[in-house]
Amino acid sequence: MRIKFLSFIASFFMVSFVITSCLDDDNNIEYSPDATIHAFELDTAGLGSYKFTIDQLSREIYNEDSLPVHADTIIDKILIKTLTTASGVVTMKDKSGNDSVININDSIDLREPLIIKVWSTEALAGVSPNQTKEYTIKVNVHRHDPDSLRWNYCGNIDEANLTGEQKSVALENDILTYSVVNGSLMVYRAQIGNTMNWSSSVVSDSKSKFDDKLPSSILSYKKKLYATSATEDGKVYESTDGTTWLESDLFSGNHVNLLLAPLSNKITYIKTDDGKKVFDSTAEIASIAEAEKKLQEVPDDFPIGNISYTTYTTATNQEGIMLIGKYKNQPTVGETETIVPWAYMGEIWIPLPPNNVDTSCPALTNPSIIYYNNKFYIFGEKFESFYISEAGIAWKKANKKFYLPYQDWSESDFKPSPEKPEFRGRTSYSTVVNKDNNSIYILFSAGNAIFDEEVEDDDSTRATNHHTYSYKSEVWRGRLNQLWFDLAKAGK
Repeated sequence: MRIKFLSFIASFFMVSFVITSCLDDDNNIEYSPDATIHAFELDTAGLGSYKFTIDQLSREIYNEDSLPVHADTIIDKILIKTLTTASGVVTMKDKSGNDSVININDSIDLREPLIIKVWSTEALAGVSPNQTKEYTIKVNVHRHDPDSLRWNYCGNIDEANLTGEQKSVALENDILTYSVVNGSLMVYRAQIGNTMNWSSSVVSDSKSKFDDKLPSSILSYKKKLYATSATEDGKVYESTDGTTWLESDLFSGNHVNLLLAPLSNKITYIKTDDGKKVFDSTAEIASIAEAEKKLQEVPDDFPIGNISYTTYTTATNQEGIMLIGKYKNQPTVGETETIVPWAYMGEIWIPLPPNNVDTSCPALTNPSIIYYNNKFYIFGEKFESFYISEAGIAWKKANKKFYLPYQDWSESDFKPSPEKPEFRGRTSYSTVVNKDNNSIYILFSAGNAIFDEEVEDDDSTRATNHHTYSYKSEVWRGRLNQLWFDLAKAGK
């Protein structure tokens, strides 16, 4: 960057002062003590428009909205578009440590904070040499791609290595994970945001209520948990702490087969009525008499268990449910097995089959569905990738930025670790989405992972490598960087 020596500018002002002092008082020039920056802007045309804040108290100039990842390759040689002061003289230290005037017509390197000094005309004229102010220019650049999913290790559920099938649910500020251990139904509990510390207890009266098996369905509604037994006794049990359960009177008189999903004012479920399975909820339209209700019959292609649901707000500002699970007969498109989500729209359930194979979500073992960042995602055991949809009908693989952790196995002694996570090949998991901190929690039971990976050899031929590794009962949290940035900006 070309710079002019300050001594020349200062000499000009001092000579001017000497000349004017010899003139009559009517010809005296008043020099300003103003040494503040009034406007600042960088030429970020290639990146978009970014506003810079001038903090006059801390003497800092910075952009609240960070520039994109890899903007370092642009701001290493960038033009200052606007730099407005009363005197028009701003300096920085040159290589020799001298104050030299900045020429904004030349590019400047702002990869690191830059200290500049603003000189008032009084300081330049020697009238008041201390009338200067130093400012620090800081250009904030994202260190993580805002469109990428970032994964963090959050500890172990159980040091004894919880194994086998599990179900997890959020109850207010806690995550509760259920699993059968040594023939007893156990519940593991940790606070959201502090999943390094877990406590465990045996579910009270587990034998009489749940037959020491995992509940066939479990959900959270208005600060209580509700669950159905694998014994299919038609009862619904409720709990305020996840350990002690009582028969619920919210479903009195109904033979409930399966709980589906909660909304803000009701729980949707399946019950048996006159030998038929029908959809019902805990809060129907009050003007319709119970005897006059015409409940929708459950079709044969509706999921029969292993329910995974997500709730969302529709374009018309209504609450909606999207649900998948285990089917009696796996749906197909042509000869390809696929997942068909079901949506709850108002008072009815409707299927959302894909239009063709290319827009279908392939069948997965133990699939989960989540609504995240205004999109639907499905993933399942083996953890190869996310599948994404805007409306739940047309599905495709999510891009590589929104990913499940995987590693390069080319090193012969490589082993997955919390620092280098690998999810591929894993089974026995559950998931919880916390909307308050935009986090996806995936909880694993300990096990041994097995997966095949197709690679390209040195001679450009394709080969399949077989990988195995063991893992503990781990908890992982994923969060989209952009949502993390938004929370940080809001001070959350």
